Amino acid sequence: MKLVVLTKQFGNYTGATISTIELLKRISSNFDSVLVLTLKTDGTIIDNVNVTVLNGYLKLIKSLKKQKNVIGYSDDHLGFLFSLANINYVHTYHGNWPDARKLSFDMFIKSFYFMPLYKITIRKAWKVISVSQYMQQHFVNLINKNNEVIYNGVKQKEIFEKKSDQNMNNYFIMVGNIDKRKYSRALKIFDELEKQGYKGTIDIYGAELDQLLVKKLDEYKFVNVKGIENSINYGKYNGLICTSASENLPVSIIEAIINRIPVISSNIGGIPEVVNHESGILLDVNDVNSFATTIINYEEKKISRQFADKVKATFNWDQSSDLYMQVFKKIGKNK
Repeated sequence: MKLVVLTKQFGNYTGATISTIELLKRISSNFDSVLVLTLKTDGTIIDNVNVTVLNGYLKLIKSLKKQKNVIGYSDDHLGFLFSLANINYVHTYHGNWPDARKLSFDMFIKSFYFMPLYKITIRKAWKVISVSQYMQQHFVNLINKNNEVIYNGVKQKEIFEKKSDQNMNNYFIMVGNIDKRKYSRALKIFDELEKQGYKGTIDIYGAELDQLLVKKLDEYKFVNVKGIENSINYGKYNGLICTSASENLPVSIIEAIINRIPVISSNIGGIPEVVNHESGILLDVNDVNSFATTIINYEEKKISRQFADKVKATFNWDQSSDLYMQVFKKIGKNK
């Protein structure tokens, strides 16, 4: 059985591309060969995986048409190209459409490009994997009934101990690439915190994609922009804050829960699948006053180890990769 992976970029770029890497690390040995066709790579190397970088969609299509007796896998809007080469493929939908089109005029315009491509990719797929029940029900299932939910796993599983000198209840963390989708609402919340003389600390980890936004975040005295960190010490924080206006199901929230720190989050996408009275607080991200008040008056209540272990068992890459292999074996028999 030969696997061809089609992705716009291959490497540690986004949650979707990182998920593909984690999956391939665990399943590549099950295939006779694994070929990744991509337009961009950061040089990531995985055993039994060959990466070919091509310049443009036409070259991707030509390369796909040369592949014989293979099955396909896609993690973004390019998946439909498999159908042009008559290759059966599995697609994982990591996206935020159609919700993301409501974020701004710019995203509304972009939706006219991305949504049709995702829809045809989902429609043409032999099977579609959703990474949240929310997106399965609200988008994927409306296009292709042959689908199931397989949660992404997390890389960071250790429980870090809190620092002995950390006694306050207002030491927070935010994790995710710094862009308008994740942090534009945060500016309004931070303005309110500043007005009320907030004395806490908020550390932000993630790729600095929007430099103007990074500059604005840096202006708040209680904010520390930390950049990218491969292993985050979640345990020294009292809670994680998520102010995203659109999400599927962020891995950072899972990592926080596994490390038993509560989550204060916007009530969007698949987040309510893991954040409830046992693990945190859900809020309307547009209700700036409630968000700010919750942060200021926060009193940490540790997540129970039982709840954390349950989430850890569900969002486990070893378990998820086994489920993916079951799907690939089925598509291999129907090839």
